[in-house]
Amino acid sequence: MNTQEFEELWITLNELYNANRFLEYIELSSTAIESAIALGMYKKAILLLRYRCASYFQTGDLQVSISVLEQYRELTFQYGDDIDLIHHYILASIYWGTFGHLKKSEEFMIKGLNIAERIQHIESMGKIYNNLSDLEISLGSYHKAKEFALKSLYYANAFERKYDNPYTGIIHPKTNLAIAQIWLGEFDEANEILQELLKTVQKPPYSKVQLEVMNAYALFCEKQGRIGEAIDWYQKSKHYALQNNDLSLLQTIYNSLVKLIEEQGNKIVLCSIQKEYINILLEIQRENYTHVLFEMEYNDQKKQLEKTSYIDPLTNIYNRRYFDEKAEKMVGKALTENQQLALLMIDLDHFKTINDTNGHLFGDDALTITATTLKEFFHRFESIVARFGGDEFIVLIQLKEGEAVQTMAENLYQTLTPLFLTMNDEVVHLEFSIGVSTNKIGHITEVEELIQNADQALYTSKRNGRNQITIYNHYSEVGNSR
Repeated sequence: MNTQEFEELWITLNELYNANRFLEYIELSSTAIESAIALGMYKKAILLLRYRCASYFQTGDLQVSISVLEQYRELTFQYGDDIDLIHHYILASIYWGTFGHLKKSEEFMIKGLNIAERIQHIESMGKIYNNLSDLEISLGSYHKAKEFALKSLYYANAFERKYDNPYTGIIHPKTNLAIAQIWLGEFDEANEILQELLKTVQKPPYSKVQLEVMNAYALFCEKQGRIGEAIDWYQKSKHYALQNNDLSLLQTIYNSLVKLIEEQGNKIVLCSIQKEYINILLEIQRENYTHVLFEMEYNDQKKQLEKTSYIDPLTNIYNRRYFDEKAEKMVGKALTENQQLALLMIDLDHFKTINDTNGHLFGDDALTITATTLKEFFHRFESIVARFGGDEFIVLIQLKEGEAVQTMAENLYQTLTPLFLTMNDEVVHLEFSIGVSTNKIGHITEVEELIQNADQALYTSKRNGRNQITIYNHYSEVGNSR
C-alpha cells in the first residue's frame, strides 16, 4: 500500500470509528495498521491501534481487545507522546476495573490524570473523570460517582461552551450520572437523562455503551418497583451481550436477573437463568484475562527499570553504558551494509567557570538545554545521543545517502551557537567545541577507534581556541577546523 492509498483508508477508518461502526472498523483496520508501521507513520499506527482496541472492547470481544492493547502499549512506549501515554493508562485502567481489580484500575487512572492535568488535555480529563465515576459506582460511592460524572460533563461542554476541543464521549458520563442519581433516589432527574439516552439506542447490533444505557434503564425500572419491565430490559441487553460475548457485562446482567426473578418467585425461569449464569462464571474463570494484565504490568515495570539504568537522570538522554552497548551493534551493521557513520564528541566550553560563577544549578541547566537540543537535532537521523560524562556529550549517527559530514556538523554548530541562559538578568551564551570522526563507510569497525579519532579532533578544536568544529582527517591525521 502506498502513501496515497493509506491516507484514503485513514480517512475512511476515522469516519467509521466516529460513527460507532466498530465491526466495519475492525474489518478494515488491520491492513491499515500494518501499512502505517511499514511507512513509518507511527503516530497514526498508534491511533489506529487505540481505536481497534476500543472497537473490540465496544463489541465485547475482550480477549482480542487485550491482545491489541498489548500491541498498542508496545508502540506507545516506543514512539508515543504524553497523549498516547494517557490513553494507554486509560485503557489499562478500564480493563483492570472490568475484571474487578478496582484499586489497580484507580492507580492507572490517576497516572493518566496527572499527565492530562499537567498538559491540560481536556478530552483526556473528561474521559478519566468518567472512568472514575464508573469506579465509584462499582464501590457504591454514589455521591462521588455523581461528582465525577458532572466533572466529566463539564469537560464535554455539556452545560456551557468552555473548550474548543471538549471531551466527546458524552453518553458515558450521562449514563453514569443517571445511575448515581437512581441510587441516590433522584428519580426524576435520572429519568430525564435516560429518556434522552434511549433515543440513541435505535437498532441492533448494539455497542457496549448502548447496552449499558439499557441496563441503566432496567435499574431505573427495578428501583421504581417495575420488576417485570426491569426483567424485560435486562433480558434484551443480555441477548445482545451474549452475541458480543461480553462476559463482564453479562456477569452484571445475570446478577441482576437472578435477584429479580427470585423476587418474582418463578422457580422454573430462575433455575434456567442460574444455569446460564454459572456457565458465564465458568467461562470467565477459563478465560482468566487477569494474568495477561499482570504480565503486561510486569513488562512495563521491566522497561521502566531498563530505561532508568540507561538514562542519565539529569539530562534525560542516554548514558555512557547505553552508548557502549548499542554503538558496537551500529558499527557492525554499518560494516555489512556499507553505511556512512559519524561520531561526534561535543564539549561545553568553560563549564567549570560557568559552574563556579553562577552555581551548580545553573550548570545543570546548561547541560540540560544542551542535551535537549542535541536530542532534537539528531531526531531525524538513526542515532545514539548520550552524555559521555561531565560536560561532554557523544553522538553516533548514520548519515543519509548524499549527506556530507561537513554539512551536518556545520548545521549542528549553527543550532548550538544561539543557546543561552539568563542569570540575574545577565545573558550567558553557551559555546561548544566539537570533534568529528567517520567510519570511512564501514572501513573502521571498532567504536574505540572512532572515539579516539573524534577525541583527537575535539582536542584540536580546544587547542585552536575552542568554540569550533574539527573533522578528523584519516589521511593526514590532522583535523580540519572551522
